[in-house]
Amino acid sequence: MIVPRAAPQVPSDQAALELGTQKEDMTPPLARADLIRALNFPNDENDKDGFAALRRALRDRNARRLVQASQDVLTLLSQDGIYMDDLRPEPVDAELWRRFAAGERGRSIDALGAVRDRASLALTIGRMREDTIFRDAVHHFLRRFDQMLVAFEDQATDTDLLEMAETRSARAFMLLGRATGTFE
Repeated sequence: MIVPRAAPQVPSDQAALELGTQKEDMTPPLARADLIRALNFPNDENDKDGFAALRRALRDRNARRLVQASQDVLTLLSQDGIYMDDLRPEPVDAELWRRFAAGERGRSIDALGAVRDRASLALTIGRMREDTIFRDAVHHFLRRFDQMLVAFEDQATDTDLLEMAETRSARAFMLLGRATGTFE
């Protein structure tokens, strides 16, 4: 004869544990200003605000993935002497960023590839052809940036989008997107 077991009793003053909940899932969402600042990276070793924003961004799973992917491509680009601070992208309207985030592609959003420095583009395209590690890092970064933009744009003001467009990460996105034909 099988005797059924009684269900375990939980004291009424004990909270139920949410199994599978990650520490990151319980942290407040990353502020847009912190994400923007983190995507630009600290300016120098004295940029306390930049480092604080970067630390906060690294606690957010999605932001951390993008920051790391951005750091990877910026490091790889610097090996070829390509630095985002040297690039001067043409101004891009916030509405164009919104249309890209909404999934629009093709000639109508070509201006989003606002970095048109011929030497940087030539070096980047050449390295894309020859270096599979670089190519994989570029595509990974482009996917992460695209995902961030979709989520970011939904709540962003036009000012937020324009500030984000001035970051080193956004400049890398413009350069690499132009080099890979993303905006054509």
